[in-house]
Amino acid sequence: PDVSHTKMDAPLSQHQNLLLGLASGVATKLVNYPLLSWKNMYIMGEKIQLTSAVYRGLPMACINLGGTTATQFWLTGVFQSLLAKKNTDPTLLAPFLGGLSSGIPCSFLELTMIQQQRFGGSLISTPRRVVKEYGVPALSRGTISCMGRESLYTMAMLGVAPLIQQNLVQRLELNPDMALVVGALSGSLFACTLTHPLDAIKTCMQGDVGQKKYTNISQTARSLIKEYGIANGLFRGLMWRVGLITTTFFLVNRFKQMLAPSLFGQSKTAA
Repeated sequence: PDVSHTKMDAPLSQHQNLLLGLASGVATKLVNYPLLSWKNMYIMGEKIQLTSAVYRGLPMACINLGGTTATQFWLTGVFQSLLAKKNTDPTLLAPFLGGLSSGIPCSFLELTMIQQQRFGGSLISTPRRVVKEYGVPALSRGTISCMGRESLYTMAMLGVAPLIQQNLVQRLELNPDMALVVGALSGSLFACTLTHPLDAIKTCMQGDVGQKKYTNISQTARSLIKEYGIANGLFRGLMWRVGLITTTFFLVNRFKQMLAPSLFGQSKTAA
């Protein structure tokens, strides 16, 4: 949906959506990366650090969120076009499908980032080490959980949050930035509540590539529940993630609204 401050007429092309998603994602992660590090540390039961160590894996995180957001923008635009041809409302379904598909590359990037956060290493040496020690299939750890998480996450970020903002601006004449804050918070609470168990399971599986403690999805879930209980196991680190996703939803949509006119002109609107 068109949620920018300036009335736009022509939609962005698929390549423009890709570039806008990349720019918005990288800019966002440069701002709120420590929240991601602290969330992962907390979920894996490690001590929260307040040193420069929280920036381990930042380049991969920028590649991850930048690349994943770019993919989500692009795929959402593709599905919007396909659904529009079938006279189907794409507002929520298009970002859901775009997010589901983006979970495949996102999973590999997050596995690399989590391994860097735990053990250090470079963008190249980390996946190389994982393959050497555990084989190529180890790089796919957590992919199914990631796809499920990204489908609802993207629907909330590119569907729910801007839709709420649009309605608050149009019906209540709320300030667009305040409306975006409300939309981002509402969308993040929706996304976090539904997807956090998948995120916790994925994080533990990708942090334990050697499967010393966590093997598959069901065993990881049982292990977390047994050790911490349902609330502290499957929803462990929820507040960290609410903060992370709220800021991400706000920043991605804000950067999108700021950058689209600058990059592509006043007559364009993002998907």
